[in-house]
Amino acid sequence: MARDINDVLIFRGDISPFLVHITRDKQVGTNVVMPAATVLRKIIRNKQLIAGDDAMSDSRFFIYSQQQRKDYCRAISFTETPLNEIHSFLKIIGRSCNFEPYGLVFIKRKLCEKGVSPVFYINNEKADKLEVVEALCQWRNSAPEHAKQILPLISSFGKRLLTEKEIDFSWEREWRYPSVNGNLEFDEDDVFVGICPHDEISQFQSLIPGVPFVDCQRNMKWYAKKLISARQHHDLKYPVV
Repeated sequence: MARDINDVLIFRGDISPFLVHITRDKQVGTNVVMPAATVLRKIIRNKQLIAGDDAMSDSRFFIYSQQQRKDYCRAISFTETPLNEIHSFLKIIGRSCNFEPYGLVFIKRKLCEKGVSPVFYINNEKADKLEVVEALCQWRNSAPEHAKQILPLISSFGKRLLTEKEIDFSWEREWRYPSVNGNLEFDEDDVFVGICPHDEISQFQSLIPGVPFVDCQRNMKWYAKKLISARQHHDLKYPVV
């Protein structure tokens, strides 16, 4: 018997209905660091996400102008990783980008409507895609406005484009919002739950009363009632963990 695809997807536990933005400590001065918790408070207070200064797209390897790197290589980052696996982003040895257990879990369809897109993962296992990515970067000369929407989404795995170093971040299941689109504004109804350490939950929930918080380092069964209530509030039919 043929089945409606939506009926099938309801039971696909590997497909998350969420996109998660995790915060990290932010350098704001020569010797000044804003803790990840403070970064999250600022996001909640302003109801917006802002692209960082770092070039994250692999297009950065072929764009040398500082201004063009700002235009073509920056984005706001999210992960499609299921809620009960978010802990896998924390405390990883050797990472230059160290995430902390703070963030917001957004409804994916709402961020899609705002322009958030999956990253384009280019397979460079054979070390044969350098010219491909370089050619894509040249596209900015003929269609700069289109390129500003696409180049921030490029990432690669396998051999690093300019070295023989192995790299693979495809497991992050990353989505991005190109910086050319400006700041990403949101309201409470775009957020499913927030993330913070368990002993800080009451503090963060007071900042955004309509959003429950959970600790991603704990088994999600701790928060079953919260998750069920949030699922009902947003009328979600898909699994939430």
